Amino acid sequence: MEKYSMNYSNLKDKKLLILGATRYQEEIIKEAKSLKIKTYVVDYYKDSPAKKIADKSFLVSVTNMDALEKLCKDEKIDGIFTGYNDMLLVQLQKICQRTNNYFCGNEKNINVSIDKELFKKAAIKSNLPIVPWICVDKENYLEKIENIQMPVVVKPADYSGSKGVYKCFKKEDLKYYIEKSFTYSKRGKVLIEKLMQADNEFSVYYMVYNSVAYLTAMGDRYVKVTDPNIAPSGLGMLYPSVHLGKWIEHMDANVKNFILDNDMKNGFIFFQGFYDNGKFYIHEMGYRLNGGYTYAIVEHFCKYNQMHQLIKYSLTGKMDIDLLKNSNPYFNGFGMIVTISLKNGKISYIGGIDEIKKNNEILKFNLFYEVGDEINTKGTTEEVLAYILCASESKEKLDEIINLIKEKLVVLDENNNDMLMEIINPIKIKIKE
Repeated sequence: MEKYSMNYSNLKDKKLLILGATRYQEEIIKEAKSLKIKTYVVDYYKDSPAKKIADKSFLVSVTNMDALEKLCKDEKIDGIFTGYNDMLLVQLQKICQRTNNYFCGNEKNINVSIDKELFKKAAIKSNLPIVPWICVDKENYLEKIENIQMPVVVKPADYSGSKGVYKCFKKEDLKYYIEKSFTYSKRGKVLIEKLMQADNEFSVYYMVYNSVAYLTAMGDRYVKVTDPNIAPSGLGMLYPSVHLGKWIEHMDANVKNFILDNDMKNGFIFFQGFYDNGKFYIHEMGYRLNGGYTYAIVEHFCKYNQMHQLIKYSLTGKMDIDLLKNSNPYFNGFGMIVTISLKNGKISYIGGIDEIKKNNEILKFNLFYEVGDEINTKGTTEEVLAYILCASESKEKLDEIINLIKEKLVVLDENNNDMLMEIINPIKIKIKE
């Protein structure tokens, strides 16, 4: 542990500016403070949650480059960072370029990671298998959908968080869903993809430093279809994936080539896709921290913190190869992100959290809402109350943790109705034999 802490001793009292001040950015602030870094946070909301725990906060829009540049100069900022949000990533690239601060990517590969059409074209060039698709715009969509095979998924080309995503089973409904999806796209483009089996989805994660990519984790996603026409609600993600060995054998080299082909020399990269009839199909990627806080599970099993490494890069332009080499996606046990989603309503009571946290195998309980908040969405990440991260040496112990969550967690609305959607059933979780 002494060697581990020494990797960050040169970061003490450095000043880190964090773009965005939501509950997601709270996690960045906590991790930065654990390294004795001074945290500065900006957004245009006066009472944003992360502003309450940062060392300094400012009422500045992340899109106001002039104001951000002045702030960096006045406060003598040493580095700038963000995570979890594509829009913030775009602004981060811009302000790092203007202030000559370290940034993991560049404008071109950030656009590839955010724009689903650009990503698919880049994936094809690197021989990555992708979910069958077409891209349409407002001028040609009626013509292009004439011979399309149903069922499909309709999604905006340049939006994340499952917003504007619709499943379509009938040809006569396709025009309606495309036009709804157009309202979420700044570029006026919509992707139409083959509808894949929802219970065959995976995510895979890489850390990249000096153009060397390290496979750090692969998980299988569990979902609940609450409405056949919209994206399913998440139940959780299990690590390691039952398909990890096949991924390493058939996909890992091609993915690393894709990373090199797109000049992604440093940072955190994830891919999402489906395993269908013995083959992998990728449908999206991200060049940023993912919303499920997978880094905490990697830290538990591989003894290094990926967010710490990304923060260090933002401040110094360096990561620690000796730590990155500890990456082993097979782990020595099982990690699980238990997703807690809510039905619509206003929260009047949340109970059981303290009892759940007492379990030593709970790594994090990341809560996104509190009493008084209102949920009014379906099929997007905005219905998620919490991500509960846990790790155990056996499937039996993992089952015990999940059952503890199911037993103790209570969320009620104003009429004392249960707001919890289904929590994953341990019996449904498949592990690699």
